Amino acid sequence: MASENFPSSFDTSSDDFKQLPVLDKIWFRCKQQPLVPIGCLATCVAVGLAARGVKTGDRVSAQKWFRWRVGLQGLTLVALVGGSYLYDAVKISQQGEDPAREKAKLRESLWIRELERRDEEIQLRKQRAALARKAKLDAQENSEN
Repeated sequence: MASENFPSSFDTSSDDFKQLPVLDKIWFRCKQQPLVPIGCLATCVAVGLAARGVKTGDRVSAQKWFRWRVGLQGLTLVALVGGSYLYDAVKISQQGEDPAREKAKLRESLWIRELERRDEEIQLRKQRAALARKAKLDAQENSEN
């Protein structure tokens, strides 16, 4: 779309998420998809228990926990992909219109306002120039008389 190529002197981003500190971003994402951090934690526990089994020489226990680790990693991956898909589907249905199209319309309206503002400035400059010319001519006529 051509409106995406228009430059703007006031391109503002309304994403408050980008301005959040790192820990707040992590907490926000954990609230969005709670199964992912739970799966990561469970995977870490399984790795720890498997490492303990290897250290103590209990091969059966270590093997069991390594298998749990693989399964938990798979479930975490499924939770990540599934949660992202569901979150995007809900977000799109709540917004109603395609976010990119909506952003393009916003940029276009901002650009039109910018052009109108610039046009008003140009008209004002023309009026000032005309007044200055008239004052100069009046001053020349008065000096000649």
